Amino acid sequence: MKIFNLIILVVLLVFNNDAISAQNTKPSKKANNKTVQAAKPKATAQTPVTDFKQGVHMTFENEHLDIGKVKKGEVKKFDFTFTNTGSEIIEIDIASGCDCTTLDYPKSKILPGKKGVIHVTFDSGKKEVSETVDVDLYLKNLNPKTGQRILKIIDYKYELTH
Repeated sequence: MKIFNLIILVVLLVFNNDAISAQNTKPSKKANNKTVQAAKPKATAQTPVTDFKQGVHMTFENEHLDIGKVKKGEVKKFDFTFTNTGSEIIEIDIASGCDCTTLDYPKSKILPGKKGVIHVTFDSGKKEVSETVDVDLYLKNLNPKTGQRILKIIDYKYELTH
């Protein structure tokens, strides 16, 4: 009986490795007994070619901004721009920062390949020292491993002058 169980285990491992290997192999076309990678579709105005990552992925032009020297009481406006580089639609539920930060963010769905902008207004009158300020983006999308909402943190820093 032990030998039979061992044989079953070996067979399962072999088939499982073949299935994993097949998932990690890109499809190819054979031509004249040569393996040729399948051609990527050409981009058009309606269908840009983008390599989407599986799941939810936000790719920012810059996740960490340095807005430089700011006089106390000065108001600065700037943007964080991102592209949905994932295969799923992104929905931002809440964007939050400190009391010195006002955020305007997309309330509509961001489709794969599309851009979104987080508009930031920073009021330095409420600050006493230079610092880095976190901007928390809570998505409606759930992490498939944890079942929790996805949190993306971006930030900006400034040097306060008087």
